[in-house]
Amino acid sequence: MTYGTFDMLHRGHMRLLERAKDFGDYLIVGVTDEDYDRSRGKLNVAQSTEQRVEAIKAIEFVDEVIIESHRNQKSEDMVKYKVDTFAIGDDWLGMFDYLNKYTQVVYLPRTQGISSTQLRSDIFGTVKLGIANLGRNTKQFIDESKFVSNLDINQVYSQDSKAMEEFTNESNDVAHGYNNYTEFLGGDIDAVYINCQLDERYALIKKTLEHGKHVLCARPSDLSDMQRQELLDLAKNKRLVFLSELKKDYLSALNHEPNGCGFRYMMAEFTSLIQRNSVKS
Repeated sequence: MTYGTFDMLHRGHMRLLERAKDFGDYLIVGVTDEDYDRSRGKLNVAQSTEQRVEAIKAIEFVDEVIIESHRNQKSEDMVKYKVDTFAIGDDWLGMFDYLNKYTQVVYLPRTQGISSTQLRSDIFGTVKLGIANLGRNTKQFIDESKFVSNLDINQVYSQDSKAMEEFTNESNDVAHGYNNYTEFLGGDIDAVYINCQLDERYALIKKTLEHGKHVLCARPSDLSDMQRQELLDLAKNKRLVFLSELKKDYLSALNHEPNGCGFRYMMAEFTSLIQRNSVKS
Protein backbone atom coordinates (compact mmCIF):
# COMPACT_ATOMS: atom_id res chain seq x y z
CA MET A 1 0.00 0.00 0.00
CA THR A 2 1.13 3.55 -0.69
CA TYR A 3 -0.23 7.09 -0.42
CA GLY A 4 0.24 10.41 -2.16
CA THR A 5 -1.34 13.51 -3.63
CA PHE A 6 -0.38 12.47 -7.18
CA ASP A 7 -1.00 15.91 -8.62
CA MET A 8 -0.12 16.20 -12.32
CA LEU A 9 0.65 12.44 -12.51
CA HIS A 10 4.16 12.05 -13.91
CA ARG A 11 6.88 9.43 -14.50
CA GLY A 12 8.21 9.93 -10.97
CA HIS A 13 4.85 8.87 -9.56
CA MET A 14 4.69 5.95 -11.98
CA ARG A 15 8.14 4.67 -11.01
CA LEU A 16 7.26 4.85 -7.32
CA LEU A 17 4.00 2.97 -7.90
CA GLU A 18 5.78 0.33 -9.99
CA ARG A 19 8.33 -0.23 -7.21
CA ALA A 20 5.53 -0.43 -4.64
CA LYS A 21 3.74 -3.08 -6.70
CA ASP A 22 6.90 -5.20 -6.72
CA PHE A 23 6.39 -5.88 -3.00
CA GLY A 24 3.17 -7.83 -3.51
CA ASP A 25 0.45 -8.97 -5.87
CA TYR A 26 -2.22 -6.43 -4.84
CA LEU A 27 -1.50 -2.68 -4.76
CA ILE A 28 -3.78 -0.27 -2.87
CA VAL A 29 -3.16 3.44 -3.45
CA GLY A 30 -4.42 6.15 -1.11
CA VAL A 31 -5.02 9.53 -2.77
CA THR A 32 -5.16 12.51 -0.42
CA ASP A 33 -8.39 14.47 -0.24
CA GLU A 34 -8.30 18.22 -1.00
CA ASP A 35 -9.38 19.22 2.51
CA TYR A 36 -6.78 16.96 4.09
CA ASP A 37 -4.08 18.45 1.86
CA ARG A 38 -5.09 21.95 2.98
CA SER A 39 -5.05 20.95 6.64
CA ARG A 40 -1.42 19.81 6.34
CA GLY A 41 -0.35 22.90 4.41
CA LYS A 42 -0.21 21.39 0.91
CA LEU A 43 -2.16 24.00 -1.02
CA ASN A 44 -0.71 24.34 -4.50
CA VAL A 45 -2.53 21.32 -5.92
CA ALA A 46 -3.74 21.95 -9.46
CA GLN A 47 -6.09 18.98 -9.85
CA SER A 48 -9.19 18.08 -7.89
CA THR A 49 -9.47 14.93 -5.78
CA GLU A 50 -11.68 13.37 -8.44
CA GLN A 51 -9.19 14.06 -11.24
CA ARG A 52 -6.30 12.61 -9.26
CA VAL A 53 -8.29 9.53 -8.24
CA GLU A 54 -9.33 8.84 -11.84
CA ALA A 55 -5.73 9.15 -13.02
CA ILE A 56 -4.58 6.51 -10.52
CA LYS A 57 -7.53 4.21 -11.29
CA ALA A 58 -6.53 4.27 -14.96
CA ILE A 59 -3.16 2.66 -14.16
CA GLU A 60 -3.40 -1.00 -15.11
CA PHE A 61 -1.31 -2.44 -12.27
CA VAL A 62 -3.12 -0.50 -9.49
CA ASP A 63 -5.70 -2.81 -7.96
CA GLU A 64 -7.62 -0.49 -5.64
CA VAL A 65 -7.82 3.25 -4.94
CA ILE A 66 -9.04 4.83 -1.71
CA ILE A 67 -9.19 8.43 -0.48
CA GLU A 68 -7.09 9.53 2.48
CA SER A 69 -9.08 12.09 4.46
CA HIS A 70 -7.59 12.34 7.96
CA ARG A 71 -4.32 12.21 9.87
CA ASN A 72 -4.59 8.80 11.55
CA GLN A 73 -5.96 6.98 8.53
CA LYS A 74 -2.71 5.25 7.55
CA SER A 75 -2.52 3.21 10.75
CA GLU A 76 -6.23 2.45 10.51
CA ASP A 77 -5.84 1.30 6.90
CA MET A 78 -2.89 -0.98 7.71
CA VAL A 79 -5.22 -2.96 10.00
CA LYS A 80 -8.36 -2.66 7.87
CA TYR A 81 -6.72 -3.90 4.68
CA LYS A 82 -4.26 -6.29 6.39
CA VAL A 83 -1.38 -4.64 4.59
CA ASP A 84 1.90 -6.57 4.32
CA THR A 85 4.05 -3.66 3.11
CA PHE A 86 3.67 0.11 3.32
CA ALA A 87 5.81 1.82 0.66
CA ILE A 88 6.48 5.57 0.45
CA GLY A 89 9.06 7.92 -1.11
CA ASP A 90 12.37 8.32 0.71
CA ASP A 91 11.83 12.06 1.10
CA TRP A 92 9.71 10.89 4.07
CA LEU A 93 12.54 8.79 5.49
CA GLY A 94 11.82 7.89 9.11
CA MET A 95 8.51 9.74 9.24
CA PHE A 96 6.39 6.57 9.06
CA ASP A 97 8.49 4.24 11.20
CA TYR A 98 5.60 4.19 13.69
CA LEU A 99 3.70 2.01 11.21
CA ASN A 100 6.21 -0.83 11.70
CA LYS A 101 3.99 -2.06 14.54
CA TYR A 102 1.33 -2.83 11.90
CA THR A 103 3.31 -3.71 8.77
CA GLN A 104 6.68 -3.56 7.03
CA VAL A 105 7.63 0.03 6.14
CA VAL A 106 9.77 0.57 3.02
CA TYR A 107 11.16 3.90 1.78
CA LEU A 108 11.58 4.03 -1.98
CA PRO A 109 14.02 6.29 -3.88
CA ARG A 110 12.40 9.20 -5.67
CA THR A 111 12.97 9.83 -9.37
CA GLN A 112 15.30 12.79 -9.70
CA GLY A 113 14.66 15.74 -12.01
CA ILE A 114 10.87 15.81 -11.92
CA SER A 115 8.17 16.92 -9.49
CA SER A 116 4.57 18.13 -9.49
CA THR A 117 5.80 21.62 -8.54
CA GLN A 118 8.07 21.67 -11.58
CA LEU A 119 5.28 20.45 -13.85
CA ARG A 120 2.85 23.06 -12.57
CA SER A 121 5.42 25.72 -13.32
CA ASP A 122 6.13 24.31 -16.81
CA ILE A 123 2.46 23.92 -17.75
CA PHE A 124 0.84 26.93 -16.08
CA GLY A 125 3.79 29.27 -15.75
CA THR A 126 4.05 31.77 -12.91
CA VAL A 127 1.00 33.69 -11.74
CA LYS A 128 2.00 37.37 -11.69
CA LEU A 129 0.18 39.16 -8.90
CA GLY A 130 -0.25 42.89 -8.37
CA ILE A 131 -1.22 44.51 -5.06
CA ALA A 132 -3.89 47.22 -5.10
CA ASN A 133 -3.23 49.63 -2.23
CA LEU A 134 -0.36 49.86 0.19
CA GLY A 135 -1.07 49.05 3.82
CA ARG A 136 0.61 48.12 7.07
CA ASN A 137 0.62 44.43 6.04
CA THR A 138 1.91 44.88 2.48
CA LYS A 139 5.53 44.02 3.29
CA GLN A 140 4.44 40.99 5.30
CA PHE A 141 2.15 39.90 2.46
CA ILE A 142 5.03 40.10 -0.04
CA ASP A 143 7.36 38.21 2.31
CA GLU A 144 4.81 35.40 2.69
CA SER A 145 4.36 35.16 -1.09
CA LYS A 146 7.93 33.84 -1.33
CA PHE A 147 6.75 30.59 0.25
CA VAL A 148 4.12 30.03 -2.47
CA SER A 149 5.16 28.09 -5.57
CA ASN A 150 4.46 29.54 -9.02
CA LEU A 151 3.53 33.00 -7.71
CA ASP A 152 5.35 36.30 -8.18
CA ILE A 153 4.37 39.76 -6.94
CA ASN A 154 5.78 42.20 -9.47
CA GLN A 155 3.84 45.48 -9.12
CA VAL A 156 1.82 47.58 -6.68
CA TYR A 157 -0.76 50.36 -6.90
CA SER A 158 -1.54 53.29 -4.63
CA GLN A 159 -3.19 56.66 -5.15
CA ASP A 160 -0.62 58.12 -2.77
CA SER A 161 2.28 58.94 -5.11
CA LYS A 162 4.68 59.75 -2.29
CA ALA A 163 3.98 56.53 -0.41
CA MET A 164 4.32 54.59 -3.67
CA GLU A 165 7.67 56.16 -4.47
CA GLU A 166 9.00 55.50 -0.97
CA PHE A 167 7.82 51.88 -1.05
CA THR A 168 9.29 51.03 -4.45
CA ASN A 169 12.57 52.76 -3.57
CA GLU A 170 12.89 50.83 -0.32
CA SER A 171 11.67 47.45 -1.60
CA ASN A 172 13.78 45.18 -3.76
CA ASP A 173 10.85 42.80 -4.22
CA VAL A 174 8.55 44.86 -6.46
CA ALA A 175 9.67 46.08 -9.85
CA HIS A 176 6.89 48.56 -10.69
CA GLY A 177 4.66 51.01 -8.85
CA TYR A 178 1.58 52.82 -10.23
CA ASN A 179 -0.76 55.53 -8.99
CA ASN A 180 -3.09 55.15 -11.98
CA TYR A 181 -5.25 52.03 -11.70
CA THR A 182 -5.92 51.63 -15.42
CA GLU A 183 -2.18 51.72 -16.11
CA PHE A 184 -1.66 49.26 -13.25
CA LEU A 185 -4.13 46.82 -14.83
CA GLY A 186 -2.38 47.23 -18.16
CA GLY A 187 0.90 46.05 -16.65
CA ASP A 188 2.31 42.54 -16.70
CA ILE A 189 -0.04 40.91 -14.19
CA ASP A 190 -2.52 38.03 -14.21
CA ALA A 191 -4.24 38.76 -10.92
CA VAL A 192 -4.72 41.43 -8.25
CA TYR A 193 -4.82 41.33 -4.45
CA ILE A 194 -7.25 44.11 -3.48
CA ASN A 195 -6.83 45.57 -0.01
CA CYS A 196 -8.31 49.05 -0.42
CA GLN A 197 -10.74 51.24 1.52
CA LEU A 198 -14.34 50.07 1.89
CA ASP A 199 -15.80 52.74 -0.37
CA GLU A 200 -13.39 51.79 -3.20
CA ARG A 201 -13.54 48.02 -2.96
CA TYR A 202 -16.58 47.20 -5.10
CA ALA A 203 -15.52 49.53 -7.94
CA LEU A 204 -11.94 48.25 -7.99
CA ILE A 205 -12.96 44.58 -7.97
CA LYS A 206 -15.42 45.15 -10.80
CA LYS A 207 -12.89 47.09 -12.88
CA THR A 208 -10.25 44.42 -12.29
CA LEU A 209 -12.53 41.61 -13.42
CA GLU A 210 -13.65 43.63 -16.44
CA HIS A 211 -9.98 43.92 -17.43
CA GLY A 212 -9.64 40.13 -17.35
CA LYS A 213 -7.65 39.82 -14.11
CA HIS A 214 -8.27 37.29 -11.34
CA VAL A 215 -9.11 38.81 -7.94
CA LEU A 216 -8.11 37.99 -4.38
CA CYS A 217 -9.97 40.25 -1.95
CA ALA A 218 -8.98 40.96 1.64
CA ARG A 219 -12.41 41.55 3.23
CA PRO A 220 -15.22 40.75 0.80
CA SER A 221 -17.67 40.40 3.68
CA ASP A 222 -17.89 44.19 3.62
CA LEU A 223 -19.66 43.96 0.25
CA SER A 224 -23.43 43.72 0.11
CA ASP A 225 -24.98 40.42 -0.95
CA MET A 226 -26.08 42.02 -4.22
CA GLN A 227 -22.61 43.39 -4.96
CA ARG A 228 -20.91 40.10 -4.14
CA GLN A 229 -23.26 38.11 -6.35
CA GLU A 230 -22.80 40.56 -9.22
CA LEU A 231 -19.03 40.21 -8.99
CA LEU A 232 -19.17 36.42 -8.74
CA ASP A 233 -21.37 36.31 -11.84
CA LEU A 234 -18.98 38.62 -13.68
CA ALA A 235 -16.01 36.43 -12.76
CA LYS A 236 -17.85 33.30 -13.88
CA ASN A 237 -18.82 34.82 -17.22
CA LYS A 238 -15.21 35.85 -17.85
CA ARG A 239 -13.81 32.54 -16.57
CA LEU A 240 -11.87 34.28 -13.84
CA VAL A 241 -11.16 33.38 -10.23
CA PHE A 242 -12.67 35.67 -7.60
CA LEU A 243 -11.68 34.37 -4.20
CA SER A 244 -14.37 36.17 -2.33
CA GLU A 245 -14.23 34.77 1.19
CA LEU A 246 -11.69 34.27 3.93
CA LYS A 247 -12.31 30.71 5.03
CA LYS A 248 -12.24 29.79 8.69
CA ASP A 249 -8.80 28.14 8.46
CA TYR A 250 -7.31 31.27 6.87
CA LEU A 251 -8.82 33.49 9.56
CA SER A 252 -7.43 31.22 12.25
CA ALA A 253 -3.99 31.39 10.69
CA LEU A 254 -4.15 35.16 10.34
CA ASN A 255 -5.14 35.59 13.96
CA HIS A 256 -3.04 32.97 15.71
CA GLU A 257 -0.08 31.78 13.63
CA PRO A 258 3.27 33.59 13.55
CA ASN A 259 4.52 35.61 10.60
CA GLY A 260 1.12 36.03 8.99
CA CYS A 261 0.96 32.47 7.63
CA GLY A 262 -2.69 33.07 6.76
CA PHE A 263 -1.51 35.24 3.86
CA ARG A 264 0.49 32.30 2.60
CA TYR A 265 -2.54 30.02 2.76
CA MET A 266 -4.71 32.51 0.88
CA MET A 267 -2.15 33.03 -1.88
CA ALA A 268 -1.50 29.31 -2.28
CA GLU A 269 -5.21 28.56 -2.54
CA PHE A 270 -5.66 31.44 -4.97
CA THR A 271 -2.79 30.26 -7.18
CA SER A 272 -4.14 26.71 -7.17
CA LEU A 273 -7.62 27.91 -8.19
CA ILE A 274 -6.15 29.90 -11.10
CA GLN A 275 -4.25 26.82 -12.25
CA ARG A 276 -7.36 24.66 -12.06
CA ASN A 277 -9.34 27.33 -13.85
CA SER A 278 -6.86 27.29 -16.73
CA VAL A 279 -7.26 23.51 -16.99
CA LYS A 280 -11.06 23.86 -17.28
CA SER A 281 -10.70 26.65 -19.85
